[in-house]
Amino acid sequence: MEQEKMVGRVMTVDRVRELNAKDWFYKILKENPALTGIYPGIENEILEGAIDHHIHAYPDFVYRTQDMIEVSVDAAQAKMRGVGFKDHFFNTGNCAYLVQKHIDYMVKKGDLQNRIEVYGGIGINFLFDVEMIQTALRYPNMKMIWFPTFKSRGYCRTLNQEGGIPMVDGKGRVTPEVEKVLELSVKARVGVGLGHTDFQELYPIAKRAKEIGARTVLDHPLLELNKLTFDEIKELAGLGTYVGTYCQPMIPSIYQPICDPFETINLIKTFGADKCIIGGDFGQVLHVKSIEGNRIFIRALLGFGIAKEDIIKMFRENPAKLLWLEE
Repeated sequence: MEQEKMVGRVMTVDRVRELNAKDWFYKILKENPALTGIYPGIENEILEGAIDHHIHAYPDFVYRTQDMIEVSVDAAQAKMRGVGFKDHFFNTGNCAYLVQKHIDYMVKKGDLQNRIEVYGGIGINFLFDVEMIQTALRYPNMKMIWFPTFKSRGYCRTLNQEGGIPMVDGKGRVTPEVEKVLELSVKARVGVGLGHTDFQELYPIAKRAKEIGARTVLDHPLLELNKLTFDEIKELAGLGTYVGTYCQPMIPSIYQPICDPFETINLIKTFGADKCIIGGDFGQVLHVKSIEGNRIFIRALLGFGIAKEDIIKMFRENPAKLLWLEE
């Protein structure tokens, strides 16, 4: 039997052809009649009280569409509860504190009707330094720690490159630094994004996180840069880590033009709203603005059969649990 030709880790060439067929639009309309009832604004009620725990904003190591104030104002106007800003390399807690003060001043003046909570976090990509992270957690508005992304050993391994920051030793155990940071996350009551790495590192980290009581999330596990299979995701979700469902790759882009938007739908239906968490991961200059991305994402989820109450759970309740806001 001839082996199927693959595009990326799990998608076949035949699936790419199907997604790009000239009758694809009419096919999905026929198979998903709820799409005909989707309209701009249908997402408003769901956005109210939502928390986007993963947004990129300017300034950053690459240009972003909006700065943190602009995103926060958009989120406040949408009546969202909170926004969390990620930097791959630095701590955004100090900026989040200042943006929060500005938002509160706008509300006090009457220039903004609704308040928004602004959260920061620290990205680990230069070195896994426990003291650095411990110090960062003393900043106000800190709610996330993001494990290594473009500098993780697992990410380097997927590129067949040497090096990278190790999070697991040769015996499959988390390093002492990872263990300490997981403990710190519980003490400081912040969430942990597990970064861009492979299953070889993710499984031991997720297992130890469960034992310690840390709250973790898989960062966009459907993006090809750290793609996981559903079998791998099942094992990690079984350990209690949230399965991140983000605007990418549900909303196709120049950044990853070959993707299957329906993987996100299948992921949610497979693992259920209790185990999934919605985040934007937008802010890139070749995308729509962050909150507009959330709007399109919600419309797509509704149109392809995800129940309103499930979206609310994934976009309100679960992010609040990840960030320890309901304790």
